[in-house]
Amino acid sequence: PAAGPAAPGSGRWPWRAAAAAATLGASWFGFWALRRRWLRRLVRPRIEALFVYPIKGCRGHAVPSAELTAWGLRDDRLYMLVSAKGNFISQRTLPRMSLVHPDLPKPDGIMLRAVRPEGASPSGRLPAPLWVPRVDEAKAAPRQVTVWDDTVLGVDQGDAAANWFQAFLGKEGVRLVRVARHARRATDPKYGVGETAFADGFPVLVTTQASLDDLNNRLRGCAPRRCEHFRPNIHISGCGAWEEDEMRAVSFVSDTGPTAARLPLVKPCSRCSITTVDPATGERDGGGETLRVLQDFRAGGRLRRSARLHKAYYSAAKRAKEAYFGQNALVELSGSAVLSVGDCGKAEW
Repeated sequence: PAAGPAAPGSGRWPWRAAAAAATLGASWFGFWALRRRWLRRLVRPRIEALFVYPIKGCRGHAVPSAELTAWGLRDDRLYMLVSAKGNFISQRTLPRMSLVHPDLPKPDGIMLRAVRPEGASPSGRLPAPLWVPRVDEAKAAPRQVTVWDDTVLGVDQGDAAANWFQAFLGKEGVRLVRVARHARRATDPKYGVGETAFADGFPVLVTTQASLDDLNNRLRGCAPRRCEHFRPNIHISGCGAWEEDEMRAVSFVSDTGPTAARLPLVKPCSRCSITTVDPATGERDGGGETLRVLQDFRAGGRLRRSARLHKAYYSAAKRAKEAYFGQNALVELSGSAVLSVGDCGKAEW
């Protein structure tokens, strides 16, 4: 039998259903967007640790407070080891550098000290501490030294310091240099205006406890990693794991109220074999578990799928297999600023 006439409006029901589904989806998306914004308003970054590394690549100091300058925390990476050709040296090639623990610099010099590896026999000999008087431009001509692609003016700190390092590290040709007083090393202008001394590229490195906890939950067959494995300047709590990826900045206020320091988080920090060096022993993790796990879930090729703030950065083909932990930051100051462990700040999204 022939079909009867269609019910009025029956041809429009699929379109109505689709419209209803779209409305529901938009509402659901809007709900989660509002929820995310609301949760982000609750984030209060708290400084859990501050680290100053007087000599690039050597052991640093956990300090209760530090003055923040345009170059980062005061006294951070003012000194550096270089090869005979003037290229910087790091734990990438000499992991034993983690056993060099210099005192914080004084205006007139720095004290070099070596420490025993954790668990080593106390009978092993260590070099005697060495006071290295500061050599500046008035006493020696600055020389050009390199940090990655940057050329910086540094001043050689003399043969006594060089001999001390060469003997302890077992590496000929190593020299200690200090950044020249009038040196100016601008950060990459693609990420904003800033300057630094001998840091890899930016004045401050920020890491978070929640992200470290998440990484440790994924590691197998090795001891949990401490924040010292990643050599941050500022280690914070108060946010969720990897939320720092989407923070535009962290700011801290002075006791009198106005913002004293703002740290724009401008570039994700790619990681290398230094993450596999145990800072307590100066030995490399033979399995490379830390870097392997980071490459598994924190490689640029994977992060670009969910990233918003740094999506274009992660999308570059050369970053597809690089692993990321922490954020490089610039420094914006209004007057002087002293940061202290326990300070709470504000996250900007």
